[in-house]
Amino acid sequence: MTQTPNIQKLITHKMALIMCPADAGIGAALNSLAKAGNIGAVCREATAWVESVIALVKTAPDNPYQSDDEIAGAILKVLQERK
Repeated sequence: MTQTPNIQKLITHKMALIMCPADAGIGAALNSLAKAGNIGAVCREATAWVESVIALVKTAPDNPYQSDDEIAGAILKVLQERK
């Protein structure tokens, strides 16, 4: 999958959620950053999640999106509206 700007933003968003869950504080994020190799592992996990979500949307019979970037953009828009 080509990592377009929207896909990169979605991966970054997911990485932030993995490293600092809603019920955890800044200490959890700092702890995650301090562990050797953890950033790479979190990046791989987030990338796999984004790829699986995009693949799932593509299989929907009523999918209106033409590209992976459009799907990622639509997800980001929903996340922004929820803030």
